[in-house]
Amino acid sequence: MYKKLIAGELSLGETFWKFGILGGLLGYFVVRIFGSILAPQLHGYSIYAYFTRYYNPLRSGSDILLSTVCYLTSLGVFCWYIFSVILGVWRSSAEYDKSVFFKYSSRIVIVFLAYLFFKIIL
Repeated sequence: MYKKLIAGELSLGETFWKFGILGGLLGYFVVRIFGSILAPQLHGYSIYAYFTRYYNPLRSGSDILLSTVCYLTSLGVFCWYIFSVILGVWRSSAEYDKSVFFKYSSRIVIVFLAYLFFKIIL
């Protein structure tokens, strides 16, 4: 399925709605959930600032490490997924011959939504 997605072999509607919109929203909410679990443990600092200045492995529990790994992993997987979906929508829209409007508007919308997701998360 993934190979067909990035190759653009799936239909434009399926790639855009199923993988782009629904899959993107699901991935976004997973990243936000892990981020909301991690945020109170960081006490308002960034991940980098917390672990370079304030983290003490002898006094801190392992829960912040687990939360950080889960958040960064979900963020990495989300970035990879969104890049794959953009590539899939781009390629499947190139093969779409029914409407020129849908062909180019799907490209614009999927890139804009990816920009919004990353702007809100980061």
